[in-house]
Amino acid sequence: MPRIHNGSASIVAVALACAAPLALLASVNSLVPARTGGFGEMTCHQCHSNNPLNDPAGRLTLAGVPASYTPGQRYLITVSVAHPQLVRAGFQLSTRFESGDNAGMFHPPDDRTEAVPDDAGRIIYMQHTPAGTEVPTPGTGQWTFEWTAPAGDLPIAFHLAANAANGDGLPRGDFIYTATAISVGGP
Repeated sequence: MPRIHNGSASIVAVALACAAPLALLASVNSLVPARTGGFGEMTCHQCHSNNPLNDPAGRLTLAGVPASYTPGQRYLITVSVAHPQLVRAGFQLSTRFESGDNAGMFHPPDDRTEAVPDDAGRIIYMQHTPAGTEVPTPGTGQWTFEWTAPAGDLPIAFHLAANAANGDGLPRGDFIYTATAISVGGP
């Protein structure tokens, strides 16, 4: 049976203590895919959990989702999250058919948003970038981008999670919100 010497245990403890802040920083600077809450996914609330999900002091809005989409049509989508304690903010959105397959394409207009695949490359997520967490005015975070509707006429679910963060870079003290919208295929 392997023995851990006190010196080795100390090195392991120091390495773990140093890695913990780096893991937190990684989630701030490089969002983990599949955190929208849709199709059985987790949300940001798994880590930012000390405040209630969808706290009534704030709100999350998803504007521009068509009630009925036209294949190939581009739609301007706006995500807004607000909370009195918001200093920084972030979001992640997916668009999927009922089967769970990706639906449509995202077009980031600037360096505040990006489209990223999940680990398997099957689902594309639209989300904030590190630059996109900065808000011009405390209290509200907002992002606007384009979404191109896919071919077909099946309903599409828009699953969204957002973080109204207090800006300390830690998971405590933040407020997580979720929202869902459905768009059905056009004529």
